[in-house]
Amino acid sequence: MTSAWSGILYSTLELARRLRSAGHEVAYASYPEAAGTIIAHGFEHVPLEADRTPQFFERDRDRGWLGRLVHLEERRAEGVEALGVGAFRDRVEDFGADLLLIDGELHGHVIASASLPVRRAVLNPFCSIWRVPGLPPPHWPTRPSVGWAGSRLGIWLSWTMLRIAKRRRAVWQWLARGRCDRLSLLRRLARIEGVDLRRETDYGQWLKPFTWSRLPALSLRALELEFPHTPPAHVRYVGPMVSTTRPDDRVEAGDRSALDDIVAWRGAESERRLVYAGFGSVFTVRPELVQRLIQSVADRPEWRLVLSRAGRSDVATGPLPENVSAFDWVPQPWLLQHTDVAVTHGGATTVDECVLSGVPMLVYCGHATDMAGTTARVVYHGLGIAGDDDDAPTAIAAHLERLLDDRSFARAIDDMRRAYLRYERDRIAERAVEALLS
Repeated sequence: MTSAWSGILYSTLELARRLRSAGHEVAYASYPEAAGTIIAHGFEHVPLEADRTPQFFERDRDRGWLGRLVHLEERRAEGVEALGVGAFRDRVEDFGADLLLIDGELHGHVIASASLPVRRAVLNPFCSIWRVPGLPPPHWPTRPSVGWAGSRLGIWLSWTMLRIAKRRRAVWQWLARGRCDRLSLLRRLARIEGVDLRRETDYGQWLKPFTWSRLPALSLRALELEFPHTPPAHVRYVGPMVSTTRPDDRVEAGDRSALDDIVAWRGAESERRLVYAGFGSVFTVRPELVQRLIQSVADRPEWRLVLSRAGRSDVATGPLPENVSAFDWVPQPWLLQHTDVAVTHGGATTVDECVLSGVPMLVYCGHATDMAGTTARVVYHGLGIAGDDDDAPTAIAAHLERLLDDRSFARAIDDMRRAYLRYERDRIAERAVEALLS
């Protein structure tokens, strides 16, 4: 069970594929917008009811303060219903599941499933989200033992600042929404379902509004990519879940033909290099950075830049140099197999795909979710370089040259790739799930 967000959607579909190959019966529950992708991967799609809390908050704002106060209990009941978890239990019972693997951010569904006679575990698609001594929060670019921020005290302060910020936000939301904010609604649902949130969750960790601290957790990442630490006892790293065969009907036939020609150009002469730039499905970097990237390769005829616009019409506009090609969508896992260096935003899925394809990275962090922490881990393990958002074209070109010429990046990538491959070879995810089932 996940949201329709592409990062966890594709990762968990790969997990589902492996479990099905191991002989398990797997159904996938998500929101209607993910149905096409799930069915294209050959899984039964169990539709989740839409989360209607945004519409509830919109209606609730029009009641006025007096109306909110007078109708508090009525509003709470309406808000809990808007969470969209009412019919969820019936669907799970009809399916007869033995195990629920639930996206750790689907808090309402985790709470609603507590009364079901079924084993449960939460899924984590990010780098480590747990507060562990010596490990910074995943949205910080801090590297342990690097600078004051990476000291024990600096890391402790970063977690303290996060906890204060979350508390301040929770109080503000509680006041602004008249005691019917999302956290209050989840607490109300938990009381109805008999779930002790104080015992089961931790408000001082990373996820909003809380992190599940006792349920078994499967981390869809490689422990080797983390900073050195001992994971909490309830957390099991099951390795990167990269789908190399995912269907992508957003790529036009003409674009695929053009990409085939570019790959053929790259393979025709040994000194030619292919640079791929992709910044996620929501494009988390500034368009002007892309323009400087284009300028950095314009006078390098032995380089070819392929850019994914991710559907953005304001990216790479106007005439492009002959050695630059921009596409609305790119079949990224396939193209990385033919790429010499990738310019990316620090998304965990893209980083894992680069490692498995043996491609060093120039990261311009998108600063969403855990991208800063993932970028810091790329640099820490020597898998790439973290660029500066204000890098001039000459600086970008220098970064690319270093990644292409310095063999230490290739060696680090190769070592990490071997660690990644062991997870699938040794069936770590399948064994973790079978342990949960037994």
